[in-house]
Amino acid sequence: MVIVLHASITYMAYAPEWWYVLDPDRSMLFTILVLLVDVPNMPALFFVAGYFALPSLRRRGLGGFVREKTVRLAIPWVLGVVFLAPLITYMTYVSRDVPMGYPEFWATDFWGPLFQHGVYWFLGVLFVLFLLLAGLAEPSPRPEVSAPRAGRPQLRFFVAFVAVTALGSMLVAPRYSVDDWQPLWILLVVQPARIAFYVGYFVLGVYAERRAWFRGDGYRPEPGPWGIACLATGTFYLVIRLLMPPETEAGRILGAALFSPFCLAAVMYGLAVFQRWLDRSGPAWRTLAVNSFGIYYVHPLVLYPLAYVLVDLPAPTLAKATILVSVTLFVSLAVSALVLRRAPGLRRMF
Repeated sequence: MVIVLHASITYMAYAPEWWYVLDPDRSMLFTILVLLVDVPNMPALFFVAGYFALPSLRRRGLGGFVREKTVRLAIPWVLGVVFLAPLITYMTYVSRDVPMGYPEFWATDFWGPLFQHGVYWFLGVLFVLFLLLAGLAEPSPRPEVSAPRAGRPQLRFFVAFVAVTALGSMLVAPRYSVDDWQPLWILLVVQPARIAFYVGYFVLGVYAERRAWFRGDGYRPEPGPWGIACLATGTFYLVIRLLMPPETEAGRILGAALFSPFCLAAVMYGLAVFQRWLDRSGPAWRTLAVNSFGIYYVHPLVLYPLAYVLVDLPAPTLAKATILVSVTLFVSLAVSALVLRRAPGLRRMF
């Protein structure tokens, strides 16, 4: 879904002007796809990370947990920001024929007006959340305390969660829309209006594991109700985003308010669908599972140069987008499986 999102931005109408590669052939279809897919993508990843955080902490202990996250997140994050994010960002100049060589770009503009973390921002934010959790949660040596206890959330729990995350986003909405990026304390790059969702869904994942969601007698979201909620909130969110651009303060505040219910409904519906119909362990699923981090890590190095090559392809936009997504997924999977997970020094991280 991350690959689908990043490929679709290339072909969306009203794409961000700074985006790495912008194809002149654009469509409102991809604008709608971007607006919808962009909402639950990263919150879902934070939720999954939070769900498995405490079991990992209990299993490894505090020291082992921090070492593991340093190797698996902090080191790839730093390497990605220093060596890979500049290559990705340089595509902005390549695709626009800006006459600046890469060494000069790396030494000047990247560390200045074009500084960003690329897709590696997620690793930095997640590492910080893991450190905070490790500092706050002392693993109990008593099994009866550390074992999850099944519990079913009431409707008011979800209403409160939506209200809290919406409020956290709306507080910064007068200045930032849900799409704006901003460096935070130099080390992190975030979307300020989404910080409440980073933290909120990570904590929700921790809570879900503590209450044994998806296991035994624990809570299992139903596709029907959550599907209806996803359709209703998604339609409302989409209409408002299309009619009220984020350039206005009212558009930013309303967009932040509607982002929250749609995000929760979409994440829960996705979880319900995958558990009900796609919870399998065949060779294809196992291969994708073990390489998911590697695919995420390298896909921009494939996607944006390929998008640049496809600009001159005389084909419909939908065909180019399909090629872009398919080839990027295949090549990224191959690089992950054959290089990242096998090369000495890298396989420990991936």
